[in-house]
Amino acid sequence: MTADEVVKILQKSPAKQCKLDPVPIWLVKRASHVLAPIIAAVCNASFQQLIFPCRCKSAIVRPLLKKRTADINYPASYRPISNLSFLSKVVEKVVDGRLWEHIKRHRLLSVRQSAYHPFHSTETAVISIHNDMIGVVDQGDIGALVLLDLSAAFDTVDHSLLMDVLRRRFGFDGSALSWVAEFLSNRRQVVYAGKT
Repeated sequence: MTADEVVKILQKSPAKQCKLDPVPIWLVKRASHVLAPIIAAVCNASFQQLIFPCRCKSAIVRPLLKKRTADINYPASYRPISNLSFLSKVVEKVVDGRLWEHIKRHRLLSVRQSAYHPFHSTETAVISIHNDMIGVVDQGDIGALVLLDLSAAFDTVDHSLLMDVLRRRFGFDGSALSWVAEFLSNRRQVVYAGKT
């Protein structure tokens, strides 16, 4: 990755601060031309050495009330918000950009995929399903629709299964697959509750 890529990422990033960040993000953004070569060197070293810095594997989790009217004594009323260091987010954006280019170049997403796909959303998914149901009914057949709530699915992703999908479906191998395994391993979370 290049320093110019880092500058673009820094300019587009919100100046959100996390307790894990040693300096204010507004200052990092303002000094982006000075800091970008250093951040690029850290990213490139991570990719070459297949090591993701331990400090970037820590997260501060804050429970956020889903609705103001929710019962504050009921744990399910809260949504865990995970705050990562700014450097961790920059590396993730670099990897995300590379992964998206790989997916586009090799056309690895289904045409019906709505999530994580530009110009596709829940609205396009609903329109597609609605269109399919109208087509079935117009042909004189009976249509059935089963809806599943997978909102908590990402809380329970099996990393070995994810690695297998990356290898088989997305063509990851060698150092790319090893880096992802390193990225996912030995994660730490600290939960902050209250106003601290």
